[in-house]
Amino acid sequence: MKTRFKIVIVIACFVIFYLVLVPIWETCNDFGADCSVWKELMLLTRPVIPGEWIGAELEWSGTPEDIESPTIERIVMDNMPFTVSMIVLPFVIIGFVVIWDKRK
Repeated sequence: MKTRFKIVIVIACFVIFYLVLVPIWETCNDFGADCSVWKELMLLTRPVIPGEWIGAELEWSGTPEDIESPTIERIVMDNMPFTVSMIVLPFVIIGFVVIWDKRK
């Protein structure tokens, strides 16, 4: 199989996983089962919007007078699980596929 098709398969797998995770989690909640694994996967694969819900509690990063805007370091740190699981991991797998195919 050509390398480009393998790369497309890796990307398609990650996209499908990303899109199917929410319906699986909602179905699990509807049945009343323990969905902690699905919840953790949701937290690892979703980007965080600054000032929104983080985990189970709302993060307060302001003063009584007004809300401080989050720093770029804070935004990057909050989105680190998403970056690693949905951007870095596919690139590493694609890199291994390319190296493996070049060896042949």
